[in-house]
Amino acid sequence: MNQLTEQLTHEEAIERARNLAIQIKPRFKLTEELSRQPQENIQDFITSGLIRIMTPKRWGGYELGFDTLFRTTAEVAKADPSAGWCYTLLVIHSWMLAYFPEEVQGEVWEKDLDARIASSFNPFPTNKVISVDGGYQLNGQWGFSSGIEHSDWVMVMGFVDVDPSDGAPKEVLMMMVPKEDIEVQKTWKTVATRGTGSNNILLENVFVPKHRTLDMIGWCQKGEGPGRKINTSLIYSHPLFAAMPVSLTSALLGASQGAYELWTDTMKNKVSTRNSKVADFTHQQIRIAEVSAILAAAEGLLEKTITRLTNGEPIDTYDKLSNRRNYGYTAKLCNQAVKTIVDHSGAGIIYEGNPINRYWRDVQGSSMHYAFNMDMLGEMFGKLELGIPLNPKSSLIV
Repeated sequence: MNQLTEQLTHEEAIERARNLAIQIKPRFKLTEELSRQPQENIQDFITSGLIRIMTPKRWGGYELGFDTLFRTTAEVAKADPSAGWCYTLLVIHSWMLAYFPEEVQGEVWEKDLDARIASSFNPFPTNKVISVDGGYQLNGQWGFSSGIEHSDWVMVMGFVDVDPSDGAPKEVLMMMVPKEDIEVQKTWKTVATRGTGSNNILLENVFVPKHRTLDMIGWCQKGEGPGRKINTSLIYSHPLFAAMPVSLTSALLGASQGAYELWTDTMKNKVSTRNSKVADFTHQQIRIAEVSAILAAAEGLLEKTITRLTNGEPIDTYDKLSNRRNYGYTAKLCNQAVKTIVDHSGAGIIYEGNPINRYWRDVQGSSMHYAFNMDMLGEMFGKLELGIPLNPKSSLIV
């Protein structure tokens, strides 16, 4: 077991994140060109120590909370939206591993305290996950695995022994798979979030032993997992989707704040074609007030959600769906804010070299993530609010 003697406070972590943002900012364009994170960024993440902020102390981490995840992610995402996305996933995946059986935690962290973990919650409909002696056999493709090229392990969600008559699975599991057991498919050719490298992965006759799996239903409904027996901190007690989206929401909000800072800085010295200072235009001053208020509202909503995760009270279905509604609506506000920025940035926004263009595309792309789907989230919350039963399939891993 790796025990750290160094301690890290919330304030120190934020300061490190600000320094990290300075380091990665010059690679802003390179991440797009590579369609993944440059290795220099990943090394900077590791050197900063910040990818360990939610790793359990017993394994050598800092065991800090969701507010630290939010604040550090936002700082990185301000400098580069895709870098913020990849950074936050490295942090939250270590938090997720803390719920798994102790044996697989040891396999990962005893070998490398800074092990990088990717994930995919997107199994293709044709995938086959079947139970076999001692574990499970996986065949098929999984999509949208952000950061897979710089990762050592990947968590994949699988529906086990699906009944062909009604499509119902015997189990729904999250499974830990080492990088050497998968094939990365270079499918990530996109107009947005290019630097996340969210490629598809192929698994052919891959065996996953039982101890590398975690029951998704118990995890999502009650925050259950065998790892909680050894990782007893409050941060490892939450239902998965009540807490995990803090990571992606923080990256989206940070990117939106970065766009706002760049927009206002640019406007201070911008001159119109008629040689007038844009900063003197009343309508631009009003738009700044509007956008800053939208982002302040988004930040306040996310802060409120994080506070709910830290007060120690049990999280029931209503709380879970309230949190998920908040993540989705925060994303909607961020998208609205950046769209307003774009609408009032002049025709030069269409040039690829305009850095606001990059923020615009990345915020738009990120806000379309499944975790932020307000139609789905709104329907579930609305049904609960009105006393209408949830769809049985939705309530499995709500």
